[in-house]
Amino acid sequence: MGYTKQSSSSRKHYATALLGACSFAIFLAHMRSVAMPQSVVDTDGASSLIASGRRLTPKELGYDAKILQSNLLQPGVLFEQEAAAMGLEFQFMAQGFNHERALVLVLRNSNHDGDRLSVDLPAGMLFAPAQNRELQNLVLRDAVSVSLLPGETTHIEQWAYCGNQFHIPPLTEMKASGWVLNAPRCQHCVWQATAPYELPVSAVEGPWMASKLATAAGM
Repeated sequence: MGYTKQSSSSRKHYATALLGACSFAIFLAHMRSVAMPQSVVDTDGASSLIASGRRLTPKELGYDAKILQSNLLQPGVLFEQEAAAMGLEFQFMAQGFNHERALVLVLRNSNHDGDRLSVDLPAGMLFAPAQNRELQNLVLRDAVSVSLLPGETTHIEQWAYCGNQFHIPPLTEMKASGWVLNAPRCQHCVWQATAPYELPVSAVEGPWMASKLATAAGM
């Protein structure tokens, strides 16, 4: 009985190490082909996304539609729409994941003669890559609350988790998805919660299958 437990644990550790090595190799390969975003965005160059008026679909987030039957995705504000209405210009940039500078927020109150703007982003706010769906989503770890004077711009760096384990680490512009991810605040917790619904991209299907086999071996 003790031998069985030890053998299962060894298989799990081996599979985990193999998966980590494969994922790291994919990340390094992708880094060579992706330009790093600028760490500071010029105020006049900060992009203001057009209000979409809708939430992204599970497919646009890299998830199976069944995720909507779970309690994971909670409807959030339509950020682009609200920003346009209040005169807020913004840009969201990803710098990897699971560290204190993973998500860069550039916010600007364009109302030079107007009132102070209050911007509140909830913990768990889900961001998606603006263009390339093979990149990972980001999940805001902590709530953000900021007040901007007329014409004021602020640059904030925040801790964010990866929302798709089997996608490519993001180094690109992001957009608000209209959803809040209802999962415990740790990277492993987010991956564990989203794993049953993730649709892996072709570049990482090998590690994805290795993870599935490791999970099956541990059962």
